[in-house]
Amino acid sequence: MTSSRLSRIVAVIAATFILASCRVDTSVSMRVQPNGSGTIRVVVIADAEIVKAAPGLKGDIRVDDLVAAGWTVDGPRTSDDGALVLVIQHSFNGPTEATALLSQINGARGPLHDMTLTRTGKDTNSTWKLTGRLEINGGLEAFADDATNTLLGGGPFSEQIATRGTDLGDAIGITFIAGLPGTVDSTTGKTGAGVITWRVPTDGTPTDIATTV
Repeated sequence: MTSSRLSRIVAVIAATFILASCRVDTSVSMRVQPNGSGTIRVVVIADAEIVKAAPGLKGDIRVDDLVAAGWTVDGPRTSDDGALVLVIQHSFNGPTEATALLSQINGARGPLHDMTLTRTGKDTNSTWKLTGRLEINGGLEAFADDATNTLLGGGPFSEQIATRGTDLGDAIGITFIAGLPGTVDSTTGKTGAGVITWRVPTDGTPTDIATTV
């Protein structure tokens, strides 16, 4: 991805938060097969209030650089309930490529820090380790690159949010999901339905995702 990383798209969508009582939810999921291949899928949902507050938003989201970087893009499209939905995904052939893709998603300031997937052993007897941390620093501006901060007005934008007296967590929700082959030995996430799930804190608190399978 280039200057329009996913983090920038989230920031542009969330900018309309100052216009209405709106919410943007993002999920990042990584599914890994026993041979090390898999898919990373990202879903961004901006609620119907955002669409009402900024009817031109759908046309403002640019995904050309995502496609050029090999991502499959579905949307942005309007769902039956009026929400705006963007889905991107990218396959990978092994842990090294998966790690690189997670870095692409994040950009320089996103909530996925030092994310690394490694595997030791063979396909039929592997040990998987997922390391890194989930952390948002700098409020909404943490999702934006320098160009986006200029677009949104940087400090003045943050001041508008503060003036509204609304917590960032009420406007943005981020979930990271990992589906790793094998039995979970240890994790800091919540396990269920064959996956491990973490909710990213929006108050700047770091969450270690250390996991061994």
